[in-house]
Amino acid sequence: MGTARAGREPRATPAAGPGTPGGSDPGAARSPPVPPRPLLDGRVVKGDRTRRALIEAAVLLIGEERTAPTSARTAARAGVSVRLVFHHFRGMEGLLVAAASRQSDRHRGILFAIPARGPPDLRIRALVRQRRLFFEAMAPTYRVAHDREHAVAGFERLLDDDRSVLRGQLEDTLAPEIGARAPEEAELLDALEQATGWDTWRSLRDDRHRSAPSAERVMAYAVGRLLA
Repeated sequence: MGTARAGREPRATPAAGPGTPGGSDPGAARSPPVPPRPLLDGRVVKGDRTRRALIEAAVLLIGEERTAPTSARTAARAGVSVRLVFHHFRGMEGLLVAAASRQSDRHRGILFAIPARGPPDLRIRALVRQRRLFFEAMAPTYRVAHDREHAVAGFERLLDDDRSVLRGQLEDTLAPEIGARAPEEAELLDALEQATGWDTWRSLRDDRHRSAPSAERVMAYAVGRLLA
């Protein structure tokens, strides 16, 4: 709107002087040469590309096979040598942790904040719907991660972090109802966490063979009874 673009310095006007038409001195107006910016090492770019390809290959194979893929199958899907699995991740367990972390980062946005106001039934339905979407998206990866949780520190840290997010959402969403149950708040929150956690979801889906909508209704019923 007639003003200089933000962040851009106005062009300097050369001082008047002898030697050129208009009185400017070409030597005074000429800036010193700027050295070219160093190019990023091509090996670093290639290494990052290979890491991403291996992680995405592991994610896809976990989803397709519902189990941890081998290093050979993962490397073949990524189109790279098997030795690069060990070069970049020190082995398949490191790659699986990276794949689980990538999936968790992708789907954390499903667990957005639910305001702690309005009818509790509506908040309960919103909360268990988010868990249904999150657990269904994470199910293949979670099956692999939970089976190795106590053997691989990376999985344990990742799952503890996810549990903390889920527990915090319970505390925030159902704060009025939990707070009204003093001095049983801690026990009630533990019970709610158990009723709405991955272990319960997996049991309903894998052991009881419930559909996702049915498992969601069971979870909502359990929460409602705990808060009654």
